[in-house]
Amino acid sequence: MNNHFSKKYGQVFLNDKNIAVKEVKSLNLNDNDSVLEIGPGYGILTDILLKYNIKLTSIEPDHKFYTYLLEKYNNYIKSKKFNLIKESFLETEPEYYNKIIGNIPYNLSSKIIFKLFDFDFDYSILMVQKEFALRLIARPGTKDFSRLTVNTGIRSEINILFNVSRTVFSPVPNVDSSVISIKKKKCDIDIINFDKFLIKIFSMRRKKLSTILKYNGIYSDRRPYELNIDELITVFESLS
Repeated sequence: MNNHFSKKYGQVFLNDKNIAVKEVKSLNLNDNDSVLEIGPGYGILTDILLKYNIKLTSIEPDHKFYTYLLEKYNNYIKSKKFNLIKESFLETEPEYYNKIIGNIPYNLSSKIIFKLFDFDFDYSILMVQKEFALRLIARPGTKDFSRLTVNTGIRSEINILFNVSRTVFSPVPNVDSSVISIKKKKCDIDIINFDKFLIKIFSMRRKKLSTILKYNGIYSDRRPYELNIDELITVFESLS
């Protein structure tokens, strides 16, 4: 089954069950957890998740894999331990799942991360492209510090748990991967207007804030990528 790949969904599939076990263990599952799995594919994570006393929902948009999983997990579906939905995660109506897990497509990583924040959840484990993970946790003043870093950092606490070699996937991608943890946190800021602010300043990231904005505050001689999240919020709120 794992020889059928879709370019449409940017599919590459993990072949190493030891890594899958490590991912699931990182989710710190408890009895009766409500868990959402994004894009199960042929079920390498699903197999392990179903060994726990949890309520599992998996979302799979690819018809071939959906049909395969329906047959493979028929008994779990009948017993209502497992709910399988044929749908793209990006089109799913947000609900409450206290934990979310998935090996997500590289080409949709950013969209999936921001869709994730629409959900009410406590903790998430995702496998993403290593370079993408480094952008998520980048420090101010570095080339990787960006609008993405700020937008995710204001909504969550993200950590890289471990890296995964490209050699354990089929087909073998051109990049390595990282498994990250995401803890959602409360965000009180006007996120829509804050994002518009970030788009403007990071489109001219090497210019001084005094040049980009009508701003003469304490950070006016600094460049957008040099400020940490709290400092950027201070600038934003001074302009509101």
